[in-house]
Amino acid sequence: MRLHSLLSVCLAALLLAACNDAPENTWQGYAEGDYVRVAAMEGGIVEEVAVRRGDRVKAGAFLFRLEKRSEELARDAAEATLAETKATLHEAELELKRKLDLRTTRNVAQAEVDTARARRDRAGAAMLVAASSLDQAKWRLARREGHAPSDALVQDVLFREGEMASAGQPVVTLLPPGNIKIRFFVPEADLMKISEGRPVRLACSNCPEGLTGTIRFISKEAEFTPPVIYSDRSKEKLVYMAEAVPDAAPENFHPGKPVTVSLPPASPE
Repeated sequence: MRLHSLLSVCLAALLLAACNDAPENTWQGYAEGDYVRVAAMEGGIVEEVAVRRGDRVKAGAFLFRLEKRSEELARDAAEATLAETKATLHEAELELKRKLDLRTTRNVAQAEVDTARARRDRAGAAMLVAASSLDQAKWRLARREGHAPSDALVQDVLFREGEMASAGQPVVTLLPPGNIKIRFFVPEADLMKISEGRPVRLACSNCPEGLTGTIRFISKEAEFTPPVIYSDRSKEKLVYMAEAVPDAAPENFHPGKPVTVSLPPASPE
């Protein structure tokens, strides 16, 4: 009985050691995403939300709109002012032309021509100011809407219609596929095996085989193994964080998903 217990303990120890031994040139990591938080540039009540969590949107897609009545009124007033200044400028140009025609026959004094020209110039300047005011009103109106800067997955919708969003407060969170990366951790002894630009193999649960990536960043600072990938073999060891980006199909790597990173087998010489 005592011998049987001793054998059981030894077998368990051997199995534990085997489980903790990772293959050579293989490291553990996880997927991570750099989220894009589309915010309201100015505060206001959320009037419409056009997307839901999990939607896939194209670049430029309409996401949300804040209440915009005051901005619409300002735009309409600016359009009316611009139309009025254009009419005034047109009248001033006709008057100047008439004065110039009369001046050729000396039926009008040069002073009247100069006055008409000054009136035309003032009308032109007023029209430019009105056009600038209209552009600003349209710009402020456009700030009431949020649009997708690129193709992306809607990760979260943080406000509902009728809620108040402050200026700069995200309303929709997006995850573009190009913002997905694999963060993994390499012991100091393996640091010389990797380099920025080097290809790696990527493997994860329920992922297609043959996925590859490229190392884009290697930290210069050592850190202790993060708790998310603790094991009896790796805990309390100093490691260096590295990041790789998938070469294709980044949607396979959901943020937080464990990923195994390894070097491709060396080609035979």
